[in-house]
Amino acid sequence: MIDLKELMEERSAQGTPARGRLAEIQHRIRVRRRRRAVVGAATAVAALAGAGAFVTVLGDQPTRSAPFAAGSATPSAGQPTAGPPAVPSPVAGRKVGPFAEYARGYRVVAAGRAPVSAKKVQLTWTVASTDVRFFSYCPGLSGKHVSLDAEIAINGEPTGVFMNCISELHQDPIRSEAPVSGLSIGDTVTVTYTVTGAQDNGRRLGTIPTRGTLHFAVAEKVPFTAYPLPSRPAALKPPKPDGMADEPGTRVLHSDPADPNRPVSFTMPWYQGYEITLIPQTPGIYRVSINGVSVLAGEVHDYAGGGLNDTCQVARDDKGTCVPALQSVKDGADVRVEVTAQHATGPWLVEVRSKREGSSAHD
Repeated sequence: MIDLKELMEERSAQGTPARGRLAEIQHRIRVRRRRRAVVGAATAVAALAGAGAFVTVLGDQPTRSAPFAAGSATPSAGQPTAGPPAVPSPVAGRKVGPFAEYARGYRVVAAGRAPVSAKKVQLTWTVASTDVRFFSYCPGLSGKHVSLDAEIAINGEPTGVFMNCISELHQDPIRSEAPVSGLSIGDTVTVTYTVTGAQDNGRRLGTIPTRGTLHFAVAEKVPFTAYPLPSRPAALKPPKPDGMADEPGTRVLHSDPADPNRPVSFTMPWYQGYEITLIPQTPGIYRVSINGVSVLAGEVHDYAGGGLNDTCQVARDDKGTCVPALQSVKDGADVRVEVTAQHATGPWLVEVRSKREGSSAHD
């Protein structure tokens, strides 16, 4: 699924391109859609509750409006002390409500549901990681294109995270999502999700629908080595470049056939920034750097052949850049691109594009 905001921008770009640029813009949009269809970039986020809401703590049975804190029973004379509930061993494919327990490097630690008419829910959990994401799912809304707007607060304080809940289930962490502040490991905190409005195909509705169910989950980042990976396929297909490889200024770099974790590098001319796609065939931690500056890093947790991608157009005339450390690189100068991998067990490739605007020839 494509992020709604980006889709609107892309459609806008298609409507008013400069002469001679329409075909290129449409091609790029198709390429990015193909990439994002695998990577995932549009997680609707919601925290759900209110009267009649059900909540679940991982490892426990569903309870009605029960707290999520992992505590212990108060001991009494002659009785053993009850410790924190046992955490189940990681199992790929297990679900917590409608959500996969493990998804995209995160583990669901608390989940709940409520009717849309409740508009609000609170989930409480004990923080084990300050890298937190929220997932939501809102089936049964009053129309195919209806979505709910929501805002999130931690311990009553707004986080600045405003999300959109839709009737499709996605668990892809949003890279541009604002980090959740005010979390400390060991603290018991409460997240409040409040529905603030609704849309129908991008048109704001005057009233919030009452049909449907709100599902919400809180997820925490899991160390790569503790994440349950799916079974390895009997055979791996070698990664293939996508449409970006045919664009001017693109270089393709392959992993070392004998050791996919060996760093590989090359040099290429630098023009006004970069566009990068990394396509691995196996789980691992991957990183791309330019002149020693990390510009793309991420984890892959499956064998689907999905990729990581990033774009940075360097602005001149003191307008800034998405990577300030590279702003001093002059157009036309050679830069060193290096790719490193950890825990990779199969091939990968990287496409790096740096092109002078208006150029039609390969560098």
